[in-house]
Amino acid sequence: MMNALLARLSRVLRAPVERYVRPNPRLNSIVWDLQYKLGFWRYLDRLSDGEMPLALVETWAPRPAILDLGCGSSANMPLPAGRYRHYHGVDVSRAAIAQARRLGRPHTSFEVADIRTFTTAERYDAILLREVLYYLTPGEARDLLLRLPGLLGPRGRIVVQIHSVEQARDVVELVRGCGVPIDREVPARLGDGPSGAFLVLRAPAVAA
Repeated sequence: MMNALLARLSRVLRAPVERYVRPNPRLNSIVWDLQYKLGFWRYLDRLSDGEMPLALVETWAPRPAILDLGCGSSANMPLPAGRYRHYHGVDVSRAAIAQARRLGRPHTSFEVADIRTFTTAERYDAILLREVLYYLTPGEARDLLLRLPGLLGPRGRIVVQIHSVEQARDVVELVRGCGVPIDREVPARLGDGPSGAFLVLRAPAVAA
């Protein structure tokens, strides 16, 4: 019931938030902080895709170095010991990052930053965008997807997670048409939820 109410509230507030809040980095951070402090996203901590997406990443990079953009509290991201080299989570909410650090999981680090402008000298085997592109404008999402291949290592891939392909058809088509090659699309379903997908993107080939 609470999840449904939050979903309806999110739809009602989406237009004013995109117009007045998202363009202001400081205000955007404050709003996300407030949502986490009020527990709006706590229900997500109880949800998990089990072995995914780590099992998917392991198909091209055993013991990967992972960058999770828009990680939230990261509680719903399983990280079994020994199966990853390092995990770095990034979120605009200080409250979310504080929750993530309190988990105390080994070989993890966290950073407060806006994923729209985040950059790093590190290179990763996998960059995760787990249910985050919905909260960006189409232009922001496209710019982010075009920039991320520069943060990948030689075997790296970008993983875009979509909870409901039907409800996020516009986001799916944006990812497919952004100019970053699709390596594969893996159907997924969380419990008895809608049909979702993991869209795996690879860096464009460099011309000789």
